[in-house]
Amino acid sequence: MLSRILIVALVAMVSMAWGVDVVRDGKPTAVICVGADAGGQARAAAELCVAYVQESTGATLPIVSAVPDEGTVLFIGPNPFELDLTGLDDDGYVIAFPDARSIAIQGPTGWGTEFGVYEFLERYVGIRWLMPGKDGTDVPVQEDLLVPAESVRSEPAFFSRLFSGLQGAAQTDWARRNRMHGRISFHHNLLHLFPPETYTKTHPEFFPVHDRERFLPTTNSAHHWQPCFTAPGIVEAAIENINAYFDANPDTPSYSLGTNDSSGYCTCENCLARISGGKNFLMRTDYSDLYYDWANQVIEGVLQKHPDKWFGCLAYSEVAAPPGKVKVHPRLIPYLTYDRMKWKNAGLRETGEALTADWHAKSPVLGWYDYIYGTPYCLPRVWFHHMAEYYRFGHANGVRALYAEAYPNWGEGPKLYVSLKLQWDPSLDVDALLQEWYVRCVGKEAAPHLAAYYAHWEDFWTHRVLDSAWFTEGGQYLNFYDPAYLNDVGLDEIRKSRSLLDRVLVKADTEKQKARATLLLRAFEYYESTAYAYKLANPMNEAIETPEQAIAVLDSARDSAVHIAKRKRLALVEFPNDPVLRHPIPITNSARLQADTWAGGGLWRVYDVAAANAPGVRERLGEIASGEGPTMLAAQARLMLTLLDGGMKP
Repeated sequence: MLSRILIVALVAMVSMAWGVDVVRDGKPTAVICVGADAGGQARAAAELCVAYVQESTGATLPIVSAVPDEGTVLFIGPNPFELDLTGLDDDGYVIAFPDARSIAIQGPTGWGTEFGVYEFLERYVGIRWLMPGKDGTDVPVQEDLLVPAESVRSEPAFFSRLFSGLQGAAQTDWARRNRMHGRISFHHNLLHLFPPETYTKTHPEFFPVHDRERFLPTTNSAHHWQPCFTAPGIVEAAIENINAYFDANPDTPSYSLGTNDSSGYCTCENCLARISGGKNFLMRTDYSDLYYDWANQVIEGVLQKHPDKWFGCLAYSEVAAPPGKVKVHPRLIPYLTYDRMKWKNAGLRETGEALTADWHAKSPVLGWYDYIYGTPYCLPRVWFHHMAEYYRFGHANGVRALYAEAYPNWGEGPKLYVSLKLQWDPSLDVDALLQEWYVRCVGKEAAPHLAAYYAHWEDFWTHRVLDSAWFTEGGQYLNFYDPAYLNDVGLDEIRKSRSLLDRVLVKADTEKQKARATLLLRAFEYYESTAYAYKLANPMNEAIETPEQAIAVLDSARDSAVHIAKRKRLALVEFPNDPVLRHPIPITNSARLQADTWAGGGLWRVYDVAAANAPGVRERLGEIASGEGPTMLAAQARLMLTLLDGGMKP
C-alpha cells in the first residue's frame, strides 16, 4: 500500500502537470491572498479578479490576508515565495506556480501586479475588454476554472503607452484593463520650470534675447519664448527645481524638459555661438546641439539625487532634428511627432524611417508622438496592419515610449484595442487579434460581416485615400477638420456598410453581442448621415441647364439638409449622454464639420435657371423656403426668392 507521503507527492505531480483548480462545478476551490503590505493597487486588482471570476463561474473567491493550511491559494502581490523579478520592467509581471497549490501573481510595482491580474483574467478566465461601457466586456460562462501550471513572465515592448482624448471613467478604465500606462512626461514645460512671475524678477538673464533686447515674458505670454540656455546658473537652477519636485513627488517616474510652444529661442551671442547656424528639415534654425547639451547637464545633476528618474521632451520645431555634435542622455526620451498613417505613402515612410534611424544614432531611447484621431473624422479611420508594421519598425530602432492623440470614435471598433495589444507586443498576429475581436464582439455567425465592414474602410484609408486631393504629403498630420475625403467615397459604399452592419445585428447571438452590434450601428449612423449630407449637398458637377436638373439639385439639397439635421442631433444631443459614443471633439469646433452651409452651397447653382422662370423651379424653391424650422437651407431659399423677385443677381 502506497504511503500517504507518496500519494500526496503523486497528487502534487498530477496537479502541476494538468493545472491548479480555482473553481470546480461552480464552487470556489481557492482563496485569494493579499498581504498587509500589498498596497492599494494589488487589493483593487484582487477585488476585480473576484468580481470577474464570480461573473464567469458563479463562484466567489474569498480574499484573505493569511495563508490557509489547505486548498488552492492565489497570491496577488508580495508572497512567501521568492519570485525572480530581476530585470523586469515596472509594468511587467510574473505568474508563477511555486508549489502544487499555489499561484502567485507579482510585478516589481503595483502596476506590474495589477497588469498581471489582468493577464490572469484574460489568459485563464477568458475575459476580453473589447470596448468601454457596461456591454463592452466579454465574459465567458463556465463552471470550472483550471489554471495550467505553466509560468508566465511578460513585460511591455513599449514601456510608456498613452492615449489622449479618452472620455470619462468607462473609457479610461477600459484602456487601463488593456494595459495603457503613460510613464513619461514630455509636453511643453520650461515655462513651469522657470515661471516668469518669479524668474523675471530674480533672474532676468534666464530669459531670451529677441531682436537684441531681453524678452521678459508675462503670464499672458507664457509661450513664444525659450530660456537662454547659456545663461550662468540656469543649469543649477533647473537641477534645484527638479530635485524639489521629485522630493515632493517621489513616486512620479519622470519630468518634462519639453520646450515651450511656438519658437522664441534666444539670439544672444553665447547661444548663437553654440548652434550650427543652419536650418533643420522643418526649415527652422537648428538649436538641437544647444538644447540637448543643456538638457544633458540638467539630467546628470538630477540623477545624482534621483538616479531612477526619466525625462522627456518634444523633438519639435527648432529642436526637431537630432543634434550633430551631442549624444542625447540615455535617460532623456525625445518624442518624434508625426501622423504615421501617412507612412502608407512610400516616400513619406522612407523619410520618416530615415529620421527615426538618425535620431536613434544620437539617442538610445526614443518616443513617438502620433495622431491617430477617431473624431473628428467622419468615417471609421482604421489601419490595423499598417499600425503593426510601424510599431515593429519603431521598436527595432530604439522607440520605447508611445503617445497618441486618439480622441476616439468607438465606431472604429477594434482600432484602439489592437493598438494597445501591439504596444505591449508588436509581434502579435494582427489578423488573429482582429478575428478574435470580431467573434468575441458579435459571435461567430456575425463576425465575417463585421470583418468585411472594417476591411473595407481599412482599404480606403491605407490605399485609396493616398491618391485623393485631400491627402497631403506636407505637415505633421492630416487635416482632420476637412471632410473632403468624402469626395472619394461613393454612397454605394455607405449603403454596403449599412447592409453589413444590419446583418451583424441580425446574426449576433447573445444579448451582449446584440448590444455591441447595436452600439456599432448607432456609431455608423453618424458616419452615414454625414456622408449623405455631404454627397447630396452638391450631386452634379456639370452645368445645370434644364428645369429637371435644377429640381433634382434642389431635392438633393433638401435631402442633404435632413441628414445634416440628423448628424447634428446624434453628435450634439444623443451621443454626449452616452459614455461610449460621445465625441471628444465636438463638430462645433469647426465650421467645416458643422455642415450648416453644405446644402445651401448646391442651392445657388440653380439661380440662373430659376431666374429664367423655368417651370417648377420656383415652386420647389418655395417649398424649401417654407420648410419647418429656421434651417439654414430654408433661409437660403427665402433669400434666393427675394433676390429673384427683386430682379437682382446674388
